[in-house]
Amino acid sequence: MIYIEQPPFLPWLGFCEALVACTSVALYDDVQFTQGGWQNRNRIKTANGLAWVTVPVVRATGQLIRDTQIADGFDVAGMVKALRLAYGRSPYAEEALQVIEPPLSTGHRWLADLNTDLVTQIALALGSRASLLLTSAMSSTAADGKTERLARICAAAGEHELWAGSGTRQYLDTPALAEHEITVIWNEFTGRHPRYAQAWPKQGFEPGLSVIDAACAIGWAGVSAMLHAGLSAYRPTGEAQ
Repeated sequence: MIYIEQPPFLPWLGFCEALVACTSVALYDDVQFTQGGWQNRNRIKTANGLAWVTVPVVRATGQLIRDTQIADGFDVAGMVKALRLAYGRSPYAEEALQVIEPPLSTGHRWLADLNTDLVTQIALALGSRASLLLTSAMSSTAADGKTERLARICAAAGEHELWAGSGTRQYLDTPALAEHEITVIWNEFTGRHPRYAQAWPKQGFEPGLSVIDAACAIGWAGVSAMLHAGLSAYRPTGEAQ
């Protein structure tokens, strides 16, 4: 089973579930960079509420994610300090930061390289066995239509099941994928987002944050166990609809 997603920055738990659910995760890095998307920013919880952590990038019209350069003004130390300030009281804060701080501090020039490094380290911390693939490095996947491209990515990875989020229902052409012998399995993660002992509990639980939020609260082993438990309890139909 394969999950295909644009390489996210400090991804949310829904992406991390795919790392433990799938045998392949393809990072869609040769599509257009989305300003205001999740490729260079994500949300954390602080004493003052939700906040963004953002990697500044050099903007250019129509640029692809793989061609998006990190701006010279990226303050890594400032970002790590902000994370420590937000989660310093959490029991696993240092363990969580030990996984993401090295990729942040490596000095990556390109956003896709930074995100791939982060995803790789997070996958290792979660005990993921998924093969991480870059669509730009795959041969013979170029296609005119979105569905045809997805089919070719699946074929290049040797996969026949596509793990898809409910948000793709509006545009995913499941009958066309079925013609390529690809079955769509809807993961419906948003509606079953797990709860955990989140920081700053008086603010109430906030779903959809970066995985760093959960990792600081319950540790990487705890996040992995939580995701595996959610997968075991979930019974997708496995039918394209």
